[in-house]
Amino acid sequence: MDTFNKILLEHIDSLANEKPELADNIDVEKIINNLIPKMAASVKKSFIDSTNTMLREHRSLSEDFVARNISRWAEAFDLLETLIVICTESGEEFNSTYRPQAVSEDDLVFDLVVRHHARACHIANEILCLLKNGFADAAHARWRALHEVAATAMFIAKHGKECAERFYHHEVVDSYNGMIEHKKYEHRLQEKGPTEEELAECKVQFDQLIIKYGKKYADNYGWASFIFPNHTKVGFGAIEKDVQLEHMRPYYKWASQNVHTGSKAMRNRLGLCETEEDILLVGQSNSGMTDPAHATAISLMQITVALLSLKPTIDHVVISEIIKDYSDEIGNTFLKIDKTN
Repeated sequence: MDTFNKILLEHIDSLANEKPELADNIDVEKIINNLIPKMAASVKKSFIDSTNTMLREHRSLSEDFVARNISRWAEAFDLLETLIVICTESGEEFNSTYRPQAVSEDDLVFDLVVRHHARACHIANEILCLLKNGFADAAHARWRALHEVAATAMFIAKHGKECAERFYHHEVVDSYNGMIEHKKYEHRLQEKGPTEEELAECKVQFDQLIIKYGKKYADNYGWASFIFPNHTKVGFGAIEKDVQLEHMRPYYKWASQNVHTGSKAMRNRLGLCETEEDILLVGQSNSGMTDPAHATAISLMQITVALLSLKPTIDHVVISEIIKDYSDEIGNTFLKIDKTN
């Protein structure tokens, strides 16, 4: 990796040999500033010239890997994909059937739970894509988001209209805080932030909500603070516990290692769980699929059952039981493949 350094030193030696009497006065910094752009341009040209060949080889290797990975986990991937389709189609049918009634009744709980469920299905598809392509750690990180979506939907469904309204209007709080951050760093971002008029307009809405709901409403989870009057500040953990999902906290913290940087995440990778070697993983791996896949099945099952429970019919109870069975089968199948390969 010291190719360019050698070129630079050779160039300086050449200048010194040509005019020894000026060797002590050679402006090295000027030479470097003149040479580096030329070197960069030359190397970039070689990259451009070889791009098609390089990418063709890289993509071929990736496609071959994906084919092998899907072959290894085929039975389990098919089950997970089936569950995603069942949950998605159940949500679509639920929405189309009950949306007119919800609109006529201004049922915000229905709207928000349906929207959370749609987002959950979207995230589940992202996770499946990541798993098929060999990125178990990234899939685990996306499950963290899926778990948050599921718990939030269950919380809103549990606490009803006022909770839904507070959640809905909290968009103003999020927008106002985001606008302030953008305005603060607009020069360093080189991206114009909101105008003073836009900021003032949002501030009026923000202040009205604080007057209506109290100072705690300005917090990240301020929309849920009225459920926890004894909490100084509400976090996701309180919502998780309220809907009896606090037992997932160890897995949530584990998945958080793939979201935030930390010492443990440097060496503990799902993609390396089948090797004892100290490998620096920078690409795809066919290891570590079981935990993110099973967690995804569980969370998708939870939010779909919560959605269907808004209208508890025999059909919805039956579908819920089928979804629960799939969730268990997915976990068992991934674990079986994990142990036998």
